[in-house]
Amino acid sequence: MEWYQDLLELAAKEYNFDINTFKVKEAFKWGNPPVEIFTFHKDGKKYIIDFEPGWLPQRRQTRAELDFICYLAENNISVAKPLKTINNELIISTQNNGKDFNITAFEMASGRFWDKNDPDRWNNKIFFNWGKLMGDMHRLAKDYKRSDKYDIPDIFDRDYEGWGSAFDCLKKYSKIYKITDELLGEFITFPRDRDSYGLIHCDMHQNNFHIDGDKINLFDFGDNIYAWFVLDIGIALFHALWWGRKDDKGNDFTKAIIDNFLKGYLSANHLSGFWLSKIPMFVKYRQISCFVPWFFNPEDINDSQREWIYNIENDIVFDDIDLKYISNIIKSVEI
Repeated sequence: MEWYQDLLELAAKEYNFDINTFKVKEAFKWGNPPVEIFTFHKDGKKYIIDFEPGWLPQRRQTRAELDFICYLAENNISVAKPLKTINNELIISTQNNGKDFNITAFEMASGRFWDKNDPDRWNNKIFFNWGKLMGDMHRLAKDYKRSDKYDIPDIFDRDYEGWGSAFDCLKKYSKIYKITDELLGEFITFPRDRDSYGLIHCDMHQNNFHIDGDKINLFDFGDNIYAWFVLDIGIALFHALWWGRKDDKGNDFTKAIIDNFLKGYLSANHLSGFWLSKIPMFVKYRQISCFVPWFFNPEDINDSQREWIYNIENDIVFDDIDLKYISNIIKSVEI
């Protein structure tokens, strides 16, 4: 019997779906073991279901995540909406074999994943709508009233007050550690007002949405956090450029991505010139955060990773793009 069988039977009862529609498939083959996703059908719709080990603090955070998604969906943001149980609950909390589990289900987002070699799924309109969707979310986040029953982390809890434990490994690389310390030191001086700081997705890259025509359908809010809106932008642009700045024919999308994404964002939510000028800093911050796991074992660093370390130390984001280049594109965006 599969490890999730008892959980599945409970979920089928609580969500009132036919257990025979349940399916398992590999989603990401680079995991070890490969990551699996679970789906089922109900009333002609396809749903993703997640059986996640979790304890009370995580359960409260998951409820907060789902509450925010429902708020966005109620305000016509194209997100994968959570499915409620027959008792109108957003989450099933249970135990199985002595372990705590949180069970959640979401509508399957319509569309397909991005493809840099498909002009229908990687173009100026997609970049614009991606930015606009984020801008719409941030505009709505300004008026979001979270419940005291729910917990959502703040970046100051995660990366500031406790940042030493997360970034201790960087002490082996004194220059990168100094760069990170200076970044955090500058960030902490930034305003945290209604127009600059709120609940963000914090992982809104192109592997976390589907493209349906020109429409962007967003999912996976598992990293959402209270932070600066420009952090969300920096994360999205970093991954957009990392994975999609050039197609296999050598076409370069760098300027088109930044220009159209920001135009889309600014069509939905205002950011001052001050904040636009800080985006490259948050791109660099994401660059450092993404590669922290590499730095734990210096003896295992390979040539490719040494190049990344060199890039971080020299304000190079990728081998053909530096922070100054990104900054100049941002300055040229017509607002």
